[in-house]
Amino acid sequence: MAVIGALAAIAIAVWNHAQAPRPADALASRQLYGITLEDADGHAQSLSQWRGKILVVNFWATWCAPCVAEMPDLDKLQQEYSERNVAIIGIGIENRDRVRQFRDRLGLRMTLLAGGFDSLGLARSFGDDQGVLPYTALLSADGRLLKAHAGALGAGQLRQWLDATQ
Repeated sequence: MAVIGALAAIAIAVWNHAQAPRPADALASRQLYGITLEDADGHAQSLSQWRGKILVVNFWATWCAPCVAEMPDLDKLQQEYSERNVAIIGIGIENRDRVRQFRDRLGLRMTLLAGGFDSLGLARSFGDDQGVLPYTALLSADGRLLKAHAGALGAGQLRQWLDATQ
């Protein structure tokens, strides 16, 4: 009976560890802040411009139904939290033309960047080991991973995350 109890305790600990976001190491933050991607209009945007802000990075694709569904909420939250040292950006795993068409079709105002398929590696460095889209990472002003979520993230959940950082 003691062995079963010990195995159950280990299983619970492993499950809890797997559910908690892994802290991003300094390399992941350096990688993020060290890259430059084109925005939907073809302008180069260095991600270092968001250093010092609470940063929500959403990895998405135009063909991903949950990504499309959550994007208007992300856009609304960006407008709501912009005065509170928060930036919400989307990194599409597609080319600039598709990102621009998507932005224009939905009337989005938030920053959307064209990361191409290679941006999945960046998502992986913040814990997206399975390549799930959408994938959202919340980083502190100093680049630490505070939260991460694979799959669609509700506006209420993101609002809770952001309010907890204020």
